[in-house]
Amino acid sequence: MLSRRQFVATAAALAAAPRAWAQGSETARLNAFFEEIYDRRIARSPGMQSGLGLKMRQGEWDDVSQARRLEEAELLRGDLERLKGFDFDALEPEARLSYRLFEADGRESLDMLRWRDHRYPVCQMRGPQRSIPQTLINNHPISDAADAAAYIQRLNGVKPYLEQVVVGLRRQEAKGIKPPRFSYPLVIGNCQALITGAPFGEGPDCAMLADFKTKVAKAGLADQGEWVRRAETALRQGFKPGFEHLIAYLREAEATATDDAGVWKLPDGDAYYRAMLKSETTLDGSPDEVHAIGLREVARIHGEMTALKDKTGFKGDLAAFFEFLKTDERFYYPNTDQGRADYLAACEAVLSEINGRLGEIMNRRPKATMVVKRVEAWLEKSAATAGYFPPSADGTRPGIVYINLRDMRNLGKYEISALLYHEGVPGHHLENAISQELTGLPRFRTFGGYTAYSEGWGLYAEQLPKDIGLYQDPYQDFGRLSSELMRAGRLVADTGLHAKRWTREQTIDWLDANTPVTHADNITATQRYAVTPGQACAYALGRMTMLRLRAKAQSELGARFDLRDFHDAVLGHGPVPMPILDENITAWIAEQARA
Repeated sequence: MLSRRQFVATAAALAAAPRAWAQGSETARLNAFFEEIYDRRIARSPGMQSGLGLKMRQGEWDDVSQARRLEEAELLRGDLERLKGFDFDALEPEARLSYRLFEADGRESLDMLRWRDHRYPVCQMRGPQRSIPQTLINNHPISDAADAAAYIQRLNGVKPYLEQVVVGLRRQEAKGIKPPRFSYPLVIGNCQALITGAPFGEGPDCAMLADFKTKVAKAGLADQGEWVRRAETALRQGFKPGFEHLIAYLREAEATATDDAGVWKLPDGDAYYRAMLKSETTLDGSPDEVHAIGLREVARIHGEMTALKDKTGFKGDLAAFFEFLKTDERFYYPNTDQGRADYLAACEAVLSEINGRLGEIMNRRPKATMVVKRVEAWLEKSAATAGYFPPSADGTRPGIVYINLRDMRNLGKYEISALLYHEGVPGHHLENAISQELTGLPRFRTFGGYTAYSEGWGLYAEQLPKDIGLYQDPYQDFGRLSSELMRAGRLVADTGLHAKRWTREQTIDWLDANTPVTHADNITATQRYAVTPGQACAYALGRMTMLRLRAKAQSELGARFDLRDFHDAVLGHGPVPMPILDENITAWIAEQARA
């Protein structure tokens, strides 16, 4: 974590660097340009600063006004004009890739500006009811009085920040853009949980007060009682009124919301969905094509599942086996504190085993550590089954795998291995940490990302332990296929919901009939797809791209193919769109063949 003095020194060094780089090669000039733009982005976003572990505008929230969004677009247009001033042919190969990625990302951002009001900024999957507490709890450390004062400033700033959020929501509503009805009570419930307990009323401390007390005590600040009293005042006068304002709007909007879950209901909704599908997958497939791919993948996986079912000795058909897995007590930990502790211990055991054998599938091993945590109580009702948060850039915060332990019936024992391989190692944590530790790349690449790349890798990583002999338990192997089936099913469900105008209930019914996932989890999943159009399709399509490229490399290189070197090639340039990954691997294959 940089102190204010260290940050001033760092900022001065960064300010001096472009002048030094400008005297060097075209690659150095281009990288200086990218760093200048990234510094500007950091300077304009307190939230981004906190996420990177920087203490600059530590007491502020981001400006989320329409004017600010349009201002950012104008800055981006200027950046793309300046980019034309660099000699592409004079750049080194990695810098040419940076040039192409920056240009493509920038143009897509400007193209997507058309849809800036179609995205739901407040729904059960995202919004200030999640970002505010997560920023304060995960990204706002307190080591001195200045940090504590900034924390309190942020608590007071919640009211004007959420007033600005509501202005944006009203603007969207005037255009006929609102989330489905089911989303509102989930968000309202999260908001109410944040303003329940002390200092608002009876009961234990609310999440923010508990976090503040813990941090000031750990920091050993003088006059801790006074600091706590100031925080309590800010919670009552800034934090609570802000969330009450948001709740009041949400209740009002809920009264006129509809049950239509697909974005086809929005103005130009079909075009919006096609744009989101391409943005999330980085591929050009139409909704109909993606739907058909999903159906084929589901049929293939059903076939593999049937063979594995027979291996367990189960006598019924696949549907009966699904029901067996959903209902038999042996596949679930009890819904108790001990059951939850046992589940987390099983997660740690899976990670310990794969970390001990990681060298068999990977050359690169990240320095950043990782922990497994339970999703906070105030977020459980609307949170997904699991999720990953990357480590801080300065190494002070480890990567975090969050597991939602609200209902243990949503967490089958047979899926533990695949879940931890996906979210942790060799999945998201390994990919994210390696990306952050790559040297020589501009920061927009180091800290950027593409859903198809990261989620494609996460799903691809689930099967890598099988390549070295893990998944010996047929039920754990079935859990791997179950996870793969869930992602293939998303191709069908997401396109069905948004392009084929399936209802929420139709989508849940299809998932119930075709996957071993519990009914409750399929409800949560469908509601997630409804507010994040296209995102769920990136997993399977990204994985399929990586598998296709691996098969191509194995075919063309034969005995010279090394799986670890292939993974170096996949991860060695950081996150890239799927067409660029194809180019990178094709070039790597040619280089290996020449060698």
